[in-house]
Amino acid sequence: MNLLSLLAGQTKHDPHAIIAIDADPDQPQHLSRAELWRHTLQLRADLATAGVGRGDGVLVVLPSWSSVLEWHVATASLGAHVVCAGTDLSADALGDALRRVRPRVVALPYPGPCHTALHDAVRQGAAHGGVVPTVAVVPAPGRTPPVDPSPYDVGAGAWLPSPPTVGMPMPDVRGDELAAAFLPELAAHRESALTRHANATAHAIGLTGDDVVLCTESPASPLWLTLAIAALTTGATCLLDASPTPERVLADVARFGATHVATDAESATALAALAGTKDVPSWRWLGVVGEPASTPDAVSGAERAFGIPATALYSPPELCSPAALWPSDAPPGVRVHTGGRPVGSDVEIRIVEPETGAPLLPGDVGEIQVRGTVVPDRRLDSPEAFEGRRTIDGWFCTGDAGVLDADGHLRHTGRVIAASRD
Repeated sequence: MNLLSLLAGQTKHDPHAIIAIDADPDQPQHLSRAELWRHTLQLRADLATAGVGRGDGVLVVLPSWSSVLEWHVATASLGAHVVCAGTDLSADALGDALRRVRPRVVALPYPGPCHTALHDAVRQGAAHGGVVPTVAVVPAPGRTPPVDPSPYDVGAGAWLPSPPTVGMPMPDVRGDELAAAFLPELAAHRESALTRHANATAHAIGLTGDDVVLCTESPASPLWLTLAIAALTTGATCLLDASPTPERVLADVARFGATHVATDAESATALAALAGTKDVPSWRWLGVVGEPASTPDAVSGAERAFGIPATALYSPPELCSPAALWPSDAPPGVRVHTGGRPVGSDVEIRIVEPETGAPLLPGDVGEIQVRGTVVPDRRLDSPEAFEGRRTIDGWFCTGDAGVLDADGHLRHTGRVIAASRD
């Protein structure tokens, strides 16, 4: 199942259901499935006009807005792929992304300072291969677009996404191309892998069509995309906040009835400190990403503060996230540790001796290797780069250290220390 077909099916089932909420404190924007569908089809047409086609890259430098989901679905439907980058990138970092992604189009936010960094990056063209993209100027949800996008033009033109047109036909979408890649490694995943993993994640966390899910990670995080697609898959609502401070996140949960929240360990700790300042009866699941040393206190503190099951998530940056998590009925003392069960019926995890690659027995600490849907297809800018990290029978070498128990549950303990991984 591809992303456009998923959106088409959900829209046909209930066009007026809310699929996304942009949680502005003053003017929140509620987006229906039908609205997202129309926006996506129009953006698809705009991207095709801009020359985006099969195998092309699109660099999306936007905050956590509902429009990011439109860009993912529209781009994938053309057989192209999205790379999301943080809005705080320096000119040097943005130039490096241009060189490696070589995008046809760069999406920049309005208002925002990103166009200044892009101008500087393009002026340093020799340092990043001379890539000069067209620029799409994307207004913040509910904001009036600029009258003139030309200040964003870095040499190949700048344009505004067209207003959606009613009655655009369902395009013929075929193939299973790379649909997203994630910095810094540019680990690229096919569309089918993204949708399968999102569906498996929805099942693992108990996400249903009546739920509201909020991820405080930026769109550059694999976890953000997984949970957004999980909402699309199940018919849940995706709650988005471009400035997810702990105070705003807790207010969002209370105001919009969020049921599922994923955040980092530092934010989870800060949220726990705010417990009692807002009534959050809807909240029933918390997932926490972070280093093995930081998650136990964050998970246990949040669980005590809010009285909801919380779990640490195993989320290596190259893999679809989360690669493993604990079920809500696992003992609290277990759920605090990064790891858990593999997410997805075809996802396998094993522990090997780092130097030799020999599989180890349960209870022995070694390198975590993963096989299945969550593993990247390739590295976008260097297809052969991951070959040294993939065994002949498909196991991906994460470089993480961990241990499996007798039931196959993972506990991530740190990074591998071995000459072969330095």
